Amino acid sequence: MSQYEAAKPASMPDDLLHELEELHLSRNEARVLLVLLRFGSANTAQIAQISGVPRTSAYQVLEELSRRGLAQRLSIDGPVTYTTPGRKEVFIRLEADQEARLRAYRERTARLADRLEETFPDEESAAGPYVHVIHSAGQVSHFYDSLLAKAQRELLVFNRPPYSSQGSNPEVLDAVQRGVATRVLYEDEQWNAAGSAEFRTAVAPYHAAGVDGRLVDHLALKLAIVDRETVLLAMADPVKPEIGFPATLLIEHPGFAELIADAFEVRWAGGAPVTFGAGELDPPADASAAEAVS
Repeated sequence: MSQYEAAKPASMPDDLLHELEELHLSRNEARVLLVLLRFGSANTAQIAQISGVPRTSAYQVLEELSRRGLAQRLSIDGPVTYTTPGRKEVFIRLEADQEARLRAYRERTARLADRLEETFPDEESAAGPYVHVIHSAGQVSHFYDSLLAKAQRELLVFNRPPYSSQGSNPEVLDAVQRGVATRVLYEDEQWNAAGSAEFRTAVAPYHAAGVDGRLVDHLALKLAIVDRETVLLAMADPVKPEIGFPATLLIEHPGFAELIADAFEVRWAGGAPVTFGAGELDPPADASAAEAVS
């Protein structure tokens, strides 16, 4: 029994066929080419038998592979026989095909961009998304710090439990030092609770640096408004509020930010100034234990 007779379509490894298909070959082209790469050469009957491609289709596939330089007919007597230019050369040519296809793609996109500009020269590009949903606590901290670093005029904060436990936030102090007017609202009940002395001591450095704070009866949401242009809005789960804030919205919309800032001003006008006990405004012994204003 020859090596061709022993080979069956089932012996064509699916992973190799898949990889060849990823190189812009059809399923039948991948099967036929894999036969040639495996045996070096084979006649059309052998190719059809081993690849599982019908003989009538195999002729068309071999013609296409020959056109692309991946197969070539041997000038020998007997049954029509095909071979490849060699395994290394096959992959060189497949790579060249991909590069040519990429060049054509780039040329086509460049022509399309030119045509679009010629056809619609005065059309404004669509605005990007202005609402982003953030699920990761680490991403929330990243976005908050980025907003603080870019703040120029004002930072307004609704600060309610649960609080951040990532340590003190130097970006807040840096913003205050740059002259960013920073105001924070807290919930009166939580601020004055018997077990809140540690929390008041933790946020005291911010207020000592110039952050202004007031107490209100209730804060429905936790949020920060930067320069009345951007809002970072954390929403507690309405069913299980104890789990914290599973979703946070970053809203880059001046109109919405202005509306929320107006709501802040209403709460601020009716709030009472924050008060500290003796020694609570002193810097904490371990500054890293301070909680972020956010």
